[in-house]
Amino acid sequence: MNTKAKKPIRIKLVLAIVLLLVILVPAAWVLAVRLEGERPVVKLTPETSVVGASTDLVLDLADERCGLRGVRVTMTQKGKEVALAEASFPAVGLLKGGIVNSKRLEIKLQPEAQGLADGEALLRIAVTDHSWRNWWHGNRTLIEKTVTIDTRPPSIAVVSRAHYISQGGSGLVVYRLSERCPSSGVQVGEHFFPGYPGFLAEDESLHLAFFAVAYDQDPDVRIFLRAMDEAGNDAKAGFPHLVNPRRFPNDIIQISDRFLDWKMPEFEADIGAMPGTSRLEQFLTVNRELRQSNYQTVKQICSQTDAVVHWEGVFSRLPRSAPKASFAEQRDYRYAGEIVDHQVHLGADLASVAQSPVPAANSGRVVFGENLGIYGKTVIIDHGFGLFSMYSHLSLIEVEKGQMVAKNDIIGRTGMTGLAGGDHLHFSMIVHDTFVNPVEWWDPVWIRNNITSKLEDAKPVATETSG
Repeated sequence: MNTKAKKPIRIKLVLAIVLLLVILVPAAWVLAVRLEGERPVVKLTPETSVVGASTDLVLDLADERCGLRGVRVTMTQKGKEVALAEASFPAVGLLKGGIVNSKRLEIKLQPEAQGLADGEALLRIAVTDHSWRNWWHGNRTLIEKTVTIDTRPPSIAVVSRAHYISQGGSGLVVYRLSERCPSSGVQVGEHFFPGYPGFLAEDESLHLAFFAVAYDQDPDVRIFLRAMDEAGNDAKAGFPHLVNPRRFPNDIIQISDRFLDWKMPEFEADIGAMPGTSRLEQFLTVNRELRQSNYQTVKQICSQTDAVVHWEGVFSRLPRSAPKASFAEQRDYRYAGEIVDHQVHLGADLASVAQSPVPAANSGRVVFGENLGIYGKTVIIDHGFGLFSMYSHLSLIEVEKGQMVAKNDIIGRTGMTGLAGGDHLHFSMIVHDTFVNPVEWWDPVWIRNNITSKLEDAKPVATETSG
């Protein structure tokens, strides 16, 4: 065969190969894309196995490759299927797949209206995509989850009797719940004070809740117990109580240039150097903004507590000390003859000799021991069930976070760190996130009538057996 005859054959062969590639490569690409095997992604929120009288379910669906084709959500109970949601999503065309790659569905589950009863049911979620897999039916994600329908709110039974509380003071209520509730406690206006089980190891239904009426709340504030079970059913119950109104003292704090020059450099780590501002402007930043930031820190520290009554009896105060300022004292700050600020003193100031040993007011666990802005060197002790004591302006801290201390153990020394003009102890009592009057906790009669008597009444009465 001559070379002239071979040349057309080679050209035809090359053309055939090119044509084949032109056909096969796109076809292979289309098949690879349209026959992809990734299933749609489904996220259910909340991931709870219990649903209540009204439960909001959120479904986040995604399929980035071929797009979503359809979704069907049902609940089946005793052979009866109830459709909760159903949707289909169109395709762009034969080759491109679906136009919807992600979708959020919000489903309102109301069992009673939807013909479902309390008890077990099967939640079924089926989602498909526009893949050509499974004979053009697409990839499928199927979620089946057994859930418990519970539409009945928990029952709250108040165990403690009379509840007398002062404006700015503390209280304790003891109650029982008919079922396990992730959240329960006392609502005081906009403030919620969590209750906790654990006081009696043998009775998990018994709960304690320390609560408070803040110094600036109306004595007629609405107070009641509330509990929410795992299904989200909310229950409320009133309990007998009386709030005694109180008036709080006023004071004027004189601010001098000497004090500002002495104190403001201490706060540069908190507020920065603030170049171009006066010492007074720096003081106002400290007294307003840093004060509020420090309160948020205290609130966060006191958001976690031990469900154990660490303390016992009356709380002790700084020995051989004189009171220098009282709780909820309304303070006007005067500089150069003008009132420049107003704040409220949320503790009791006690003064003894300089750098006096500071005892723990009662037993508990140290949850904070470092510098805290306007409060200076500070120790906070958790006494259990949301009750805390706080010791500020210390010159020295002698305990560490996590350490258990007994009543009257020395935790530090008085000082004048923070926004203190002289050596003293700033002592505070805190219920959950609310500063309360420490004087109550120093009073053995008040503690017996309002706290310990209720704890004793909650304990089971020992019965004698005859031999």
